[in-house]
Amino acid sequence: MTEKKNHTALIPSEDIAKEAEKRVSAKAARKGEPSLHMTEDMRRLSTPWSISMIRAQQIESFDLPAGVILDAAVGSGAQLIALANELKRPALGIELDGNIAVLCAANMYSASDADEMERTLDRVIIGDSSDAEGAITTYWNSLMKSGVRAHPPIAMLHLDPARPRDAQNHHVNEMKPSLADVLKTWNEYLQTGPRGPAILLDLSPRLGEEQQGMIEAIVETIFPGIPRTWEWLSQGGGRVDRLSLWVGAISSKDERRCIRMGTKNIIAKIEGKKNNSKLEVLSKPPPFGAYVSIIDSALIQSGLQEKWISKVIAKNTGYSWLRIEGRRPLLIHTDPLIDDDEINGFVVSTGKIIQHRLTPPELDNIDQIAGALTRNNIGKITLRCSLDPEIQPTLQRRLDKALRDTEGARSFMIDVDLERGSGSHKLYIICEES
Repeated sequence: MTEKKNHTALIPSEDIAKEAEKRVSAKAARKGEPSLHMTEDMRRLSTPWSISMIRAQQIESFDLPAGVILDAAVGSGAQLIALANELKRPALGIELDGNIAVLCAANMYSASDADEMERTLDRVIIGDSSDAEGAITTYWNSLMKSGVRAHPPIAMLHLDPARPRDAQNHHVNEMKPSLADVLKTWNEYLQTGPRGPAILLDLSPRLGEEQQGMIEAIVETIFPGIPRTWEWLSQGGGRVDRLSLWVGAISSKDERRCIRMGTKNIIAKIEGKKNNSKLEVLSKPPPFGAYVSIIDSALIQSGLQEKWISKVIAKNTGYSWLRIEGRRPLLIHTDPLIDDDEINGFVVSTGKIIQHRLTPPELDNIDQIAGALTRNNIGKITLRCSLDPEIQPTLQRRLDKALRDTEGARSFMIDVDLERGSGSHKLYIICEES
């Protein structure tokens, strides 16, 4: 093998850190997190530290073969640093942009466990990660120049490729570097255990089922029969925040996993197989006393909502899905959900129906709504219905002000579609929170 001229090795060091400080000052995104050198564009694209750590903590070091952790599109290095620190492994990052590579090397020096022996093997390679031979030869030669005669293999590959902003309208081949090229070129350098090599692919959370199928086909072509697990991660904002594919040694026994994260930790997790749900169309208002729950949309997108239902709905409890699309999927049920900390994190709000309204909240009916709430001993309401986003904050403030002197329970308002012979119309439902 010969070293390719278009690859350069950077050794994380104090000198690199001083150079990075001249370019971009290091700062922490949140209290307690490491200070990292990032441009504004890097910060926008970088995986948040809390998510990086959660991912690293999901992997057991004994599941990985010997070797280094490789990030083939390392960027700021946040995910690689978290993996290397948590798994106590050397870190190798590859970055095409030389300026970003310098910042990454500085981050690896300052945020890594400097006392660990593995850190002497840390490197950032400037160059194209699609050329595995050139990159790893440069890495090994750099180690040799530093007095390290080992040729460590790759224990795990992480790849978070750059992609078009609206990934649902672009082909997976537009991701850079190419998934297929990186997986093919690094295949011979990946250590393999009983369940294959360890690969983590960080993908656009907006990938549709067709694109997910394309990515699975790429992985299956290069690693036939290898186990894999899709993971949907939500931070509770009514969307999927992260979508990833866990391949080989780091996959779970199930093909799908959904995680609801809090500020720093996992608050709910479920795994299983995809099952479709039947949607109920309402022809009349739902009865008072029934319960409505707003469910995290990431759970629906993962296809695990029926597995979740089997854990939260008690025997002989009736239930129906009223909505399974959009930011606020709705479940109606005759009895309260089972209290289970493992999976209740997927519930945004749940409560008992106490009022129906035929008209939406508007500026001229706030007092009327507040009066009806007061009569039902409701002291707080959150608008969770579809409203004009420009007027919704004003309506919420007006309701908060109108109810500020009222002591009582908390509630929320949703909207559902009623299908009648003459067509459909919206019904606004107020639920007292459980």
